[in-house]
Amino acid sequence: MPLINDGSGIVLKESIKIKEKSTTPITADEEYAKNPEISKENIEDLRKWIVTQPHLPQNIPEEMLILFYHSCFFDMEQTKICIEIYYTLKTETPEFFENRDISRPELVNALNVLDYGCLPIRNPNDYQIIYHKLRIFEANKYVFNDGVKLLIMAMDACFKVDGTCPGYIFLFDMRGVRLGHLTRLSISSLRKFFTFIQEGLPVRLKGIHVLNTQSIVDKIMMLVKPFMKKELLSMVHFYTERDVDKIYGAVPKGCLLEDYGGMAQSIDKTHAHFMEWMKLMKPLFENDYQYKCDESKRPKKSKKSISTSFKSLEID
Repeated sequence: MPLINDGSGIVLKESIKIKEKSTTPITADEEYAKNPEISKENIEDLRKWIVTQPHLPQNIPEEMLILFYHSCFFDMEQTKICIEIYYTLKTETPEFFENRDISRPELVNALNVLDYGCLPIRNPNDYQIIYHKLRIFEANKYVFNDGVKLLIMAMDACFKVDGTCPGYIFLFDMRGVRLGHLTRLSISSLRKFFTFIQEGLPVRLKGIHVLNTQSIVDKIMMLVKPFMKKELLSMVHFYTERDVDKIYGAVPKGCLLEDYGGMAQSIDKTHAHFMEWMKLMKPLFENDYQYKCDESKRPKKSKKSISTSFKSLEID
């Protein structure tokens, strides 16, 4: 990746693949070269385990297995749990994973209501930044499930082309969030979302930074805290409109959108870039949806519902 100097002496890396809206997936050989801690034997061990789990997709791409193993810091047992939860959720939660085509009416609406961006310039720790905010503030136009689907699409696009990464940061702007938005949330969807983020996400989540925090944040946290582990809570950082410059510690000006005093392109241009890239990614997303569980083949002793805790899933 090219190095970017933001003028303050901080050197940042830029993803040319994201910048140029690449649809060329990273290869397993590239991943092994990038991650000497991971061997082909490690991935073969995962393959052997998957054979003993007939409900899981048996043809998971090697690049995905590398991603899971890396995201779990090379812990084999934790990797198995992550794979199990990821594909179970993918199967049981089509509202998050199915029909990832931004020309569909519901996603056209979501992209009119919400801003997204996969920022091509990473922070000093080489973390990928995913950006999100409301474009339109009317709560009756907001659909949580479609917003989550687009967030997952953003992450998927990044890791499909760039592969493993030291970490991911979510950068959210709360401006315009009202009490009415909370009434659009369902407990079921929140449970599934936080299960995915904490236990099935095939990337290393390092921080959630929330800009333009408002008083309603207390009500939001009361709603979501029951679904959040201490580790995730510790990653959440809030910034009011008056102290927004404090974000520079995690997201320096060199990789921050110009709307927040940064040197990167504007929110509008970033959102347009995101929509163009997601349109190009449609074939990869469609191909990816084939990798799901076959519940008819799931061993009886590991049958669990998404409504129950995944912590108790039995992994052989």
